[in-house]
Amino acid sequence: FFKMLASLLWAALFVVPSWAQSQFVKGQKWQIILTGVPDVSKSPLPPTDAPVWDIDLFDSDAATITALKATGKIVICYFSAGTVEDWRSDAKEFPAGDVGKVLPQWPNEKWIRTGSTKVRDIMAKRIKLAGDKGCDAIDPDNIALSEAQLTDPQQNDNGLNLQSADAISYIQWMATEAAKYSMEIGLKNALDIVDTLTPTVSFAVNEQCAQLSECDRYASFLASGKPVFHIEYPTPLNAAAAKGVSCTGPGTAGMSSILKNLALDGPAVYCDGSVVDTPTKGGTSPPRPT
Repeated sequence: FFKMLASLLWAALFVVPSWAQSQFVKGQKWQIILTGVPDVSKSPLPPTDAPVWDIDLFDSDAATITALKATGKIVICYFSAGTVEDWRSDAKEFPAGDVGKVLPQWPNEKWIRTGSTKVRDIMAKRIKLAGDKGCDAIDPDNIALSEAQLTDPQQNDNGLNLQSADAISYIQWMATEAAKYSMEIGLKNALDIVDTLTPTVSFAVNEQCAQLSECDRYASFLASGKPVFHIEYPTPLNAAAAKGVSCTGPGTAGMSSILKNLALDGPAVYCDGSVVDTPTKGGTSPPRPT
């Protein structure tokens, strides 16, 4: 018995909890650019004190990611995991039977059946692409409906009867895929499942929780020491916006807040009132919402 106990204790010394390996910690400053690509030829890129950068998986090449990482940045690669976007290079690979209805306000995107083997095969290729390019983590978007959509049959009109359980299974599967390439994963919005998935994800990304008075829903997540990368879209985007509810609303304390244009291009305002405009180049301009 004692020999067995000793061997188990010895083995335990080499078991490192997954959270201990994470590069993400609460309060990290960040930048997100999904329209265009950070122009690394103009380094050092502002904001120089932001360790975390969230950029588009398809538009950003390996050289850009390598250059960002060479300056100490942690690179998150964004893609839509819950919709097919008709301008993406793999859009024609999605079977018609796995494609649902158009997203409200986004006429070039349609919901997809996230439990489909074919859909997951496509997403596995995207995750591998992120790994091959050198991304540190993935930011899969559109994986869940809002609570209002889930509870109101008239709003849950995705054409595929997607539910919270589908989103949980999908994120857990993507986390396993990402780990194959030593990448971490975040949870985008999806407030109804954030507590369930806190052990699975390394960070959260939220849009407009201050505007919607929902930021306090992240209290437990923040208490776990994981960051909430929080975006608000004030109009106009200027330093004065940092004095408003975007930065001071209930539950925003401890969040990694950034104020952006809806296009998620180079300009950004932070809650200390600082303003930056990161140089960008190229990239695919996605269709604008209606």
